[in-house]
Amino acid sequence: MPKAPSTFAAPWAPKRDRVASNKDHDKERRKRHPWRNWYKLVTWKRIREQRLAADPLCVMCLAEGRTTVATVVDHRIPHKGDRELFFSYANTQSLCETHHNRDKQRMEARGEVNTQPPASEPDVYF
Repeated sequence: MPKAPSTFAAPWAPKRDRVASNKDHDKERRKRHPWRNWYKLVTWKRIREQRLAADPLCVMCLAEGRTTVATVVDHRIPHKGDRELFFSYANTQSLCETHHNRDKQRMEARGEVNTQPPASEPDVYF
């Protein structure tokens, strides 16, 4: 079976270590946004687990008439470092990775996100 040609790398170009580059980038992001470490806390992991158990399907896919398993728990109102909003169960929703990484990010950039959590759902604190 023929082999695909390898990509050209200029001999004078510095070698890039992708893993180290990603680690450096993550380290810088954590310095700029210390709340990123909150995702590692047991409290957030419990909220995430509860939300995915309560709503196992992507909310946006259901609105479009499709059935897709949710893998991401998203904040309806962007918390921007607000601890109360971050740990609010009522401020979360289940999304598939595509809707979270593409559509929700675009909505937030345009300022189209919902500013109020649903009134029918009580807030639970863990």
